[in-house]
Amino acid sequence: MVEHGFYIISDKFFEDFPDPCLKGNKAENRPHYYAFLDEKTGLNWFVPMSSKVGKYQRIIDARKKRGQPCDIVHIAKLDNGKVSVFDILDIFPATPEYVKREYLFNNVHLRVTSEKTAKEIDKKVKRVLKLIHNGVKLSPTQPDVLYIENKLLEK
Repeated sequence: MVEHGFYIISDKFFEDFPDPCLKGNKAENRPHYYAFLDEKTGLNWFVPMSSKVGKYQRIIDARKKRGQPCDIVHIAKLDNGKVSVFDILDIFPATPEYVKREYLFNNVHLRVTSEKTAKEIDKKVKRVLKLIHNGVKLSPTQPDVLYIENKLLEK
């Protein structure tokens, strides 16, 4: 798998880990997930993407207004020309067996090619993962990703 690439996750993952707080896969047609490699465990973590920029921009603005950091979401223009939301709060781990395929745009694997953008996203992902691993519940709808991580590492 290519780090910073986008992938389609198989429905089998959601069948094997039926957490109601995981974003629905929409019959393997969820737009795509951004891959981040956790070098400590070797697991890939996947960030759900969203096209609801306005909704997430309001969340960012509200958090900034309250003086809070906003590592749980990132908005960026992708190489396909679309502005998309990285919903870091809903990140989850998965192994390659659960990756159905690369997400293609014009028959090319879509990736974050901007080094600056990739660094910004990865920095936020690392912060969120650190909080999760320290037992911080960031949202009442946060999936139990530590359970999923432990099950995947047992394999």
